Amino acid sequence: MSFQSSVSRRKALAGIGSLIAVSVVAACQQAPATSPTTAPPPAQPTVPATAPSAAAQSTRSTSQPTPAAAQPTAAPQPTTAVASSAPVAVSNPPTSPDMVDSIDLTGKNVQVTYWHNRPQKDQDLLQAMFDDFNKSNPYGIKARAEIAGAAYSDVYNKVNAAIQAGQPPELSVAYQNQAAFYRAQGAVIDLNPFINSKKYGLSAEDLKDYFQTFLNSDANPQFKGERLGFPTQRSIEVMYYNVDWLKQIGYEAPPKDWKTWEESAGKASDASKKKYAFAFKHDASNFASEVFSRGGRILAPDGSAYVFNSQAGIDSIALEQRLFKNKQALEILPSENFGEQTRFASGQVAYVFASSSGLPFYQDAVAKGGKFKWDISLLPYSEKPGVNLYGASISVYKTTPEKELAAWLVIKFLGETPQTAKWAINTGYLPVRQSAKQQVVDAYKADPKWGSAADSYAKMFDWFQYAMVESPVAGYDPVRTLIDKDVMSRVITDFKVDPKQLLDAAVVKANQILKDNAPKNS
Repeated sequence: MSFQSSVSRRKALAGIGSLIAVSVVAACQQAPATSPTTAPPPAQPTVPATAPSAAAQSTRSTSQPTPAAAQPTAAPQPTTAVASSAPVAVSNPPTSPDMVDSIDLTGKNVQVTYWHNRPQKDQDLLQAMFDDFNKSNPYGIKARAEIAGAAYSDVYNKVNAAIQAGQPPELSVAYQNQAAFYRAQGAVIDLNPFINSKKYGLSAEDLKDYFQTFLNSDANPQFKGERLGFPTQRSIEVMYYNVDWLKQIGYEAPPKDWKTWEESAGKASDASKKKYAFAFKHDASNFASEVFSRGGRILAPDGSAYVFNSQAGIDSIALEQRLFKNKQALEILPSENFGEQTRFASGQVAYVFASSSGLPFYQDAVAKGGKFKWDISLLPYSEKPGVNLYGASISVYKTTPEKELAAWLVIKFLGETPQTAKWAINTGYLPVRQSAKQQVVDAYKADPKWGSAADSYAKMFDWFQYAMVESPVAGYDPVRTLIDKDVMSRVITDFKVDPKQLLDAAVVKANQILKDNAPKNS
């Protein structure tokens, strides 16, 4: 979740495909619930919708060349004779594909606003894509992008205030746990009826083109069968490392296991010269990434309890404690925005764990600073890698059926190959479609400023198989704060405190938060 406008990689987090072990088409075809405030019963799978495929397909990022091939295409076109039966009555929100098919946008000239947290540069790009959509869609829909804050937490706070005022936007960026919180208030709608619509939805071919892990990450364990958001971008946590520095201390490649990594941290550090191995951020996602790499989890697979006090959690916190005790880590204060990038670029720290969406920012910072060779890799791991999957999706709010459909068509447009490729090339995020992969990789490799990092960007597509998510359930934001305040911040100053005791106490509090935020009557 990150960089410059994505702030600290996210400040509010995601939920993942590993938690919801279902195939994407099945996940996209669960029957929606009818009540916006109660969790639905298990849904029955339906036959995949077969709408025509779309003709073609979207921090402080640096300017990058966009391949000439990717030109925006027209918005999804309506089909004729969708069904032999007469139009059905439409509820708000629609609860079946047939209801969505019955919505007529002709001549309605619906206007929708999208709230996000991207910087002005990306706002301009986003609005340019919306302008293309506005000119090409056959329904007269007018979409507008609006910066709702510099961080995901800013958008979260603004959306909550808007919900309370009864004036939510038509759509906004939202992490899965945030969408679950909005859904518990009856404010966010299930997108399955729109995805499965014969007239306006996605074909089986389209769904197959999406990276399945990305689609799976929006399936929510608290509202089973519902899809509370749809992906238009994703990123993963990676390890940024100073290649030249590692070579100086005798490492031709970044360590792959935690024992070797800790040994390298000792060799790289010299506090008297203000040289440290690791940039410590007050970010629960760093902790989660370390836990995943050791085979642990943050939340149980069924979403019933927090389990980050496992041995994987203990080992992760114990390492942080040792790093500070041995003066091998540098604390990045929350007030020092993007301090880890600055310290890395100046050659003060050798390793940073951060979102892959930060690639453009690290490239820019290093080019202006230390001008050393750098790269990214998987974090060290125990038996097999575990990768923290980031990336907020776009959620649609309960307004009117017409606006809800218009909002869905905007999301569908952003997910088409040309748009997701352009967005990835210009922001550092990963495209959500397989058909966009090569175009994006080629663009990175064609730009000499990326160096070997362009090759590593391409490798990330092979790392998806290890993807996991922290917690897609309502109430995870305060749990993140709890992990930092009660655990991470304690061990970096108290070298005698027992990590296990801290984690055990934190899990008790976290599970109470989970209970307090669980859907009512579920």
